[in-house]
Amino acid sequence: MYGLGNIHLKHRISQNPESPRAILLFALFLLLVSPCLHGQTAVTPIVPNRYIVVYRNRTIPMDAEVSTRIAGARLLHRNERLGIAAVQSLPATSPVRARNSTANFAPAQSDAETMRRLTAQPNVQYVLHDRIVTADRLTLKQAVPATFSVIIGSTTQPGSYDSFYTASPQGWAVQQVGGYGNNVAGGPAHGPWDTTMGKGVRIAILDSGVDEYHPDIAPNLALNLSEIDQADYPSPCDDGTPQDQDGHGTWTASLAAGALGPGTGEVIGVAPAATLLNIKVLQRMPDTSSGSASVADQCTSGQASGLLSWILQGIEDAIDNHADIISLSVGATVDLTTGEGAGLKAAFDQVTNDAAQAGIVVVAAAGNDGLDLSNPRYAELPAQSSGVLAIEASTNPACAQNTAAGAACTPGPIALAYYSNHGASLNALAAPGGSYPEGGDLAVSGWVRGACSSGKPSTIDGPPSDSSHSFGCFTLGHTPYVQAIGTSASAPLAAGAAALLRAAHPDWTAATIISTLHATATPSPSLPVPQINAEAALTAH
Repeated sequence: MYGLGNIHLKHRISQNPESPRAILLFALFLLLVSPCLHGQTAVTPIVPNRYIVVYRNRTIPMDAEVSTRIAGARLLHRNERLGIAAVQSLPATSPVRARNSTANFAPAQSDAETMRRLTAQPNVQYVLHDRIVTADRLTLKQAVPATFSVIIGSTTQPGSYDSFYTASPQGWAVQQVGGYGNNVAGGPAHGPWDTTMGKGVRIAILDSGVDEYHPDIAPNLALNLSEIDQADYPSPCDDGTPQDQDGHGTWTASLAAGALGPGTGEVIGVAPAATLLNIKVLQRMPDTSSGSASVADQCTSGQASGLLSWILQGIEDAIDNHADIISLSVGATVDLTTGEGAGLKAAFDQVTNDAAQAGIVVVAAAGNDGLDLSNPRYAELPAQSSGVLAIEASTNPACAQNTAAGAACTPGPIALAYYSNHGASLNALAAPGGSYPEGGDLAVSGWVRGACSSGKPSTIDGPPSDSSHSFGCFTLGHTPYVQAIGTSASAPLAAGAAALLRAAHPDWTAATIISTLHATATPSPSLPVPQINAEAALTAH
C-alpha cells in the first residue's frame, strides 16, 4: 500500500444542541491546515518510518527494490499505473550488501536522512510522509433514540420492505436529488425512475466496507474488496475483511444504491438498480482516549480509521474493476504552499485523472468544517482534485434548518447546512446532507435515514477476537438503520444521481455527465451553489 495523508472521521455531537458543533458529522477530513484557516495548527500524525515515493513519468525503475534498500528503506508496494511506491525505512542493523551486488545497504537513519536518500534515487520526483488515518471521538447526547432515531429490526410488520421511503417522509433526501418515479409509493409517481433506476451502472463505495448481508445492500452487491493491511496498521476492533464493522460505509452505500422491492430492506437509494462495488479503505480502531483500559470499551467507542494509502489504492482498484462512479465521503484540506500539501494535490490529481480517463465520474464530499475555501492557498482533496465533482450539503425544506435546542420541524427554504464547507473554488453542487431538527423515527426529519451495519452474522457486539463477536453500527451495536447528518450523505446521493445519468447515456464521458449535472442543477436563494436535479439532467438531452 502507499499513502499520502491523514484523514479524520468525524462522528461528533456536542452536548449543546444550540452550538453549530451539535451534530453528528459523518465525513472524513485531513487536517493539514494552517492557523489562519482553523485558528490553530492541526497537524495529523505520520505513520512512523513510512513514505510515499512518486516517480517521474509514472515509471518505477525495475531495480527500485535495490535502490530503495540502498537508501535505507524497503519497498512495500508498487503501483505501476501511477508510478507510486510505498516504502518503509529499515530497522537499525549493520550495513549489509544486496544479493549479487557490491552496493552497501544503508543502516537505520533519521527521518530527514531517509527522505533525502529516497529523493536522490533514480527517477524519483518527490517523497512524502505516509500518515495515520485517525478518527475523532463520537460524543452522544444522553437521549440516544432522540439523537440517532435507531430502528432495530423491521420498521412495520414482518415481510415489509422499503417502508422508510414508501410509508414515511424519511426518504426525503433520496427524492430531493431525483430518486423517485415509476409509480413507486412515497414519492412523485413519475420522474427519473420512469427512465432508469441505474441498472448496469457500477458504483464503487470507498469507505469502511459494507454489510454484505444487509437486505438493502446484498441484492446489488457485486464486489467485496478490502485494502486493509493489518500488518501496516493493526486493529483489535476490526478483522480487516470487507465486512463493515463501523457503520459508515453501509450508510453511504444505501443512499447511493439501496435496493428496492420485495425481499429488500426498509430504505431505497437514488439508483436502486445500480451495482455496488465495496472497496474497504477504513477499519474500526480503538479509542485510546476513552479513559478505559479495556480493549472492548475502547473499541466500542472507537471510530473508522486507516491509511490514506488504502484510499488511493482503492481508487485504482475501482478503475480495475470497471466502476462507472466512485463515491468518496473523504476529504483533505491542504496548504498548497507547503511541499507536502503540493505533493498531496499532485498525487490526488494523478489518480483522479486516471479515473476520469477511464470514464469514471468521481464524486467527493466538500467537508464538514464549515469553512469558506475561497482562499487559493488551500485545497480540499479529493473534492478539488482534477475532474472531481465536489458536493456541498443542503437541508430538507420540510424541516428547515434550526439548531436551537428543542426546535421542531417547520417548512422553510433549502439552505446550505451550517457545517458544510463551501467556496467558489470548489466549483461544487449541492445534495442533501441534512441538519437540525432531527425529527422522530418515522416523522418528518432534518436528518438523513440510511442503512447501518449489523456486524458479522451470528455475532454479538465485541472485539472480533473470536467468531462470536464483531462490531457493527458505530456505538449502537448491531443496528440496521440510523439517522445522521453530514456531507458524507451528500456525496453518495450525488453519486446515485450521476449513476442514473450514466445509465441513460452510457456513451457519455465523465466530463459530459458532470457538466450536464452542473447545467441542470436547481438554484435556491439560500444555497450558494445549485442543487443536483436528476430529473432535469435526464430531460436535458
